[in-house]
Amino acid sequence: MGALHPVGFDASHGLFVELTIHAEEPEQLRSAALGWLTDSVREYGRQETIDALPQNVKVSAKGFTRIVQSVPGKNRKGLWGYVHVSPQGTFDVLYNPYTPATLPWLDQHLTEQPESAGVTIGRFSEKGEVGNSDISFTVVFEEDLPDQVKLGFHLDTTALVAPGTTAAEHERLLAVVRRACNRYNVVFGHVSYRRSGGVTEWESRLRGRPGDPVSNALQWRILLRGYSWLMVVPAGIAERLGGHGGLADTGAFSTLSSLPNGSLLLQATPTFQQYDNEAVRAVHRAVREALVQGDLRSPSPVPDQPPTNLVVLDD
Repeated sequence: MGALHPVGFDASHGLFVELTIHAEEPEQLRSAALGWLTDSVREYGRQETIDALPQNVKVSAKGFTRIVQSVPGKNRKGLWGYVHVSPQGTFDVLYNPYTPATLPWLDQHLTEQPESAGVTIGRFSEKGEVGNSDISFTVVFEEDLPDQVKLGFHLDTTALVAPGTTAAEHERLLAVVRRACNRYNVVFGHVSYRRSGGVTEWESRLRGRPGDPVSNALQWRILLRGYSWLMVVPAGIAERLGGHGGLADTGAFSTLSSLPNGSLLLQATPTFQQYDNEAVRAVHRAVREALVQGDLRSPSPVPDQPPTNLVVLDD
């Protein structure tokens, strides 16, 4: 197997699902970002969960500077949820509770294209403390990419491999991705282990400029930033790779869906847990002609780092 290692499914690692939206008009980017942080959050979290969030919390017109100000102050139990925004050109992070009253505030900030914004929802601990999140959706605007917004969804590997919940969690995730792909102009998508900078699994293994996600995103029409268990390939690249029929004939994908914009949504295996070893190699062979190329970086020796099982390092 060379440098391709089996998944440590007994370990917990963060996963990042990212969809790149392209649009010529800023309004289209704002609309996609707002839809992702509202409709898609409800789709994944279920409406009854959103309805159970505290409503008796104060909303700030300017935004709070601390998370704790965005959640109930006394008798804290059940669910908490907040919206966060990082305006461009500042080091500020602004918070507000995740309630309908917050949406005009969020919408205004999205119109101004902040560096990032997001929604985080979780459950209070027995002591009433804000702990780990159950739902985390983000949007990222890059100054160097004025015609793109990256929609992100953060989850843990255990959400997709826990016994008895695998099918339900996969369906929730896939429903959110399919919905976005059918509503917005998605020109690239990937699932990678969570790292800073939003790099794909493939980019994280490339040295220097070839591993820069911003530079690569500028070339979305001709290069793929990476490959993964669930991925979106833009129309032009899909055609170069043989189109729907040619990619289906590779046998690398269990599901291929044509999207309204001509892109293809490709799913390698029915479950994330099955995406290992030969399944990874098959996807790599199917798309490597269009991948960004560069010198490969050796796996990190730092303990507790995500495994290297999602990319091929010796082929």
